[in-house]
Amino acid sequence: MATQIVIGNGSFIKIDDSFHIDWADKGNAMPAISATIHFVIWNDLVGQNEVQFKDVSTGNMTGNTNLNSTSDTIHGSVTVQNLLDYCDTRISQINQAHDDFITAIQAAKTSFVNDGNNENDFKETTSGISSYWDFSKTWINYDPNHS
Repeated sequence: MATQIVIGNGSFIKIDDSFHIDWADKGNAMPAISATIHFVIWNDLVGQNEVQFKDVSTGNMTGNTNLNSTSDTIHGSVTVQNLLDYCDTRISQINQAHDDFITAIQAAKTSFVNDGNNENDFKETTSGISSYWDFSKTWINYDPNHS
């Protein structure tokens, strides 16, 4: 269960100081946060947990709001706990998409070899490989929750 989160609004989400999500990969279930929020910090590092605000037109900081509890509000009705819960869900979704991607590659490679091809030739430059695998695909193609 996620216990820490740092959000760089529009840039990244870091969960438990170990799982990094690029903003483009945040998924479609992330609670909405205002463009006036610059950072959300909820962790056990030295310093205050807080929401840092900015002026959207200038990018300059406009102030902070301290966070002391997971029930504290970030924006609207979104709480720290809502963001932590979202993190647990999104980590599971991303991991499942990665697993599905690897499974699909393995299945394509197995078909390629079963049809009499050399396993070492399973690469994008091999003639005829496109009938087995589309090398432009990534884990994102296997994530129905991608944003």
